[in-house]
Amino acid sequence: MVDLEIDITTQDGAMNTFVAHPDGDGPFPAIIMYMPSSGIREELRDMARRLAEFGYYVLLPNVYYRMVRVVDIDANRLFDEDYEPVRTFMNKLNNGYSNALSIADTMAMIAHVDRETLTAKGSIGVVGYCMGGRLALSAIGAFPDRIGAMASLYGGKLFSDQADSPHLNADKINGELYFGIAENDAYVPMEMNDNLCEHLDRVGSSYRMEIYPETEHGFCFPKRYCYAPEADARHWSAITELFERRLR
Repeated sequence: MVDLEIDITTQDGAMNTFVAHPDGDGPFPAIIMYMPSSGIREELRDMARRLAEFGYYVLLPNVYYRMVRVVDIDANRLFDEDYEPVRTFMNKLNNGYSNALSIADTMAMIAHVDRETLTAKGSIGVVGYCMGGRLALSAIGAFPDRIGAMASLYGGKLFSDQADSPHLNADKINGELYFGIAENDAYVPMEMNDNLCEHLDRVGSSYRMEIYPETEHGFCFPKRYCYAPEADARHWSAITELFERRLR
């Protein structure tokens, strides 16, 4: 395995991006992994490395680069009283990162993939966790001819009344969608998932939505208090099968 950090030039600056891929000349299908609102910790880099082991060139961008180069927030402490300033800062970063900014950054990453000799030039995959689910769905809706598969794990704000809600471009999507839902999610109401399903059925999207029983928001992350090993293994099977089928 090879991993490194690079800067990808965007319309607003240099987006520091963790990259992992197998050793060798490739070409490897590219996958963009979108981070949760708590930022990029080592466990997320390990997840990017693990995905790369399946034969992919994985990009994990710091989407907060316009404000900070490093965000390392302990999600286990978000409800501690003395962690309130950190939680407030995280919410400021999250709320300041719009879908339009994410689409612009995704365009820059696609341009990087097109220039990179190690990457295959076919369909790209996207996967996102928490806030990253919103970014992943926004990406495939904005670039339906380049992104062939999307996975969202306990993604928030996938369906909303906002003018830029990701679900509004679902009718343009040609690829396949996967949604992994935590059964007991304090951040993502089940009503949102139900509304999203109704909309995707109405526009004829190719998708699968699964509820992971007895899980909470963040169950995929090994360092979280709510980590659920069996559900995590199930999520890995779901996303690797999806990408193998749609990106090869």
